[in-house]
Amino acid sequence: MEAQLIKEFAEEGLKLTLDSARPDAAGRPIAFVATGIRETKRARMGYKVEFCYRFKNAERMYQYCEGFLAGRREAAARKEERKVARAAARKEAQENVKKGDIFVASWGWEQTNVDAYQVVEKKGATVTFREIGLKSIEGSEGFMSDRVVPVKDAFIGEEFKKRITGRGINISDYQYASPMGDREDFYRSWYA
Repeated sequence: MEAQLIKEFAEEGLKLTLDSARPDAAGRPIAFVATGIRETKRARMGYKVEFCYRFKNAERMYQYCEGFLAGRREAAARKEERKVARAAARKEAQENVKKGDIFVASWGWEQTNVDAYQVVEKKGATVTFREIGLKSIEGSEGFMSDRVVPVKDAFIGEEFKKRITGRGINISDYQYASPMGDREDFYRSWYA
C-alpha cells in the first residue's frame, strides 16, 4: 500500500513521505505522519509543502493520502473541462461576430457611463471597431439619469482593432464591451 501511494504521488509530480513515529512501551507506533511535497522553482526553499499531518493509525493516513490524490485529480479534470468550454465559447464568439454588430460597455464609479462600438471590419479573430453615438430615449429622464440607445452608423471616434478572446471585448482596463444582443436600451447616470 505504501509503495503504491508513493508511486501515485510521484506520477502527480509530488513526493510523499510516510513516517511511523513515537513508539509506545511495547514498541508499536502510536503516531503516523504523512508529508506531501511539490518541487517548484518559485518557492524560497525549492519546494512547497502541500500537507503535513499526524494520524492516530496507518489506515487513516492511507485514507487521507488517497483522498488527497482523488481531489487533486478531480480539480485537474474540472480545470481541463473549463479550458475546453472557454475555447469553444471563444470560437463560437469569433464566428458569430459580423460587420455592423454593436458592442456596449457600461462602466463607472458612483455613476454609470455607457459607450457603444460598432464593428467596421472583421478578419479572423481581429475586429476593427469605431465608437458610435448614443441617443437619449424621450421620457426616460430621471434624477441625473436616463436610458440611451446606440445609433447605428453615427460614428464619433477613430477606428481601433481588438481581438475577440471571449464573449465580449476588453476595450481598456476599465471597459468591457459585450454584444448588444436583444437589449433595446441602457441605463446611464451622472453627477452634476
